Amino acid sequence: MTVIDRVGPPAPSRPGARAGAAATAGFLPPAGPGPDAARAEGMSMSAPVALESLLALQQVDEPTERDHAARRHGTALLVALGRLQRALLEDGGQAGALEQIRALAEATPAAADPGLAAAVDMVVLRARIELARRGG
Repeated sequence: MTVIDRVGPPAPSRPGARAGAAATAGFLPPAGPGPDAARAEGMSMSAPVALESLLALQQVDEPTERDHAARRHGTALLVALGRLQRALLEDGGQAGALEQIRALAEATPAAADPGLAAAVDMVVLRARIELARRGG
């Protein structure tokens, strides 16, 4: 178990050593003429990161993002269908709900998960049936 005596930077590990001297040794400029050239020459430079690796890391979450977008879109379509149902029960204006349903049914994002894609497709089918029944 470590006991904390005080708050602040750690004490030097050896007499005469500067605090943080070990941390700065890894960040040296490329070797050039001068007194530090021999010391910097022994340090290896890190390999450059390949562009393909960075692109692969960015695409890792693409299926997850597509699923989230499809789920949000399906939920919005269900909410619009609910608005249409309430408008029908209240004998209110259906035009706003029908227009929203039409816009959502036309621009449906594809889901990566096959089960989610099937569920969203069923909701879109129901929305298109309601549009056809109402002449939209």
